[in-house]
Amino acid sequence: MKRSSVGIQKEPTIMIIPMIDIVFFLLVFFMMSTLYMNTEEQIPLNLPKASASTAKTIEPITISLTATHKMYLNEREIRPDDLGNEIQAIVAKEPQQAFIVRASEDIAYKDVISILDNLKMSGARFVSVATERK
Repeated sequence: MKRSSVGIQKEPTIMIIPMIDIVFFLLVFFMMSTLYMNTEEQIPLNLPKASASTAKTIEPITISLTATHKMYLNEREIRPDDLGNEIQAIVAKEPQQAFIVRASEDIAYKDVISILDNLKMSGARFVSVATERK
């Protein structure tokens, strides 16, 4: 007759293979994430100094359309008829200029499409539409 051990519990053991899998996964994750962190600043260089040197950052230009159909280029009010000429002048100076279209939710869809069409016809390549998070 076989004896059953009712009061004896099996001692817990550490499973080493799943632990190795997790550590390997973390290693691969961090190796892959560091590939995208490369910048030119990681290489130590002694760069020459120049008085006219500036870091070039292009701030996006905001085109706003209010519920009362007033149009603003950044904070300056403009007429809708002048938007195309203004955009062409800006794009002629800086072809990489980004534009953000902001319109009140009460504005008709056709007015926003008109602004987007005007931007495209004026040569703007980097255009986005601003929204608010719900």
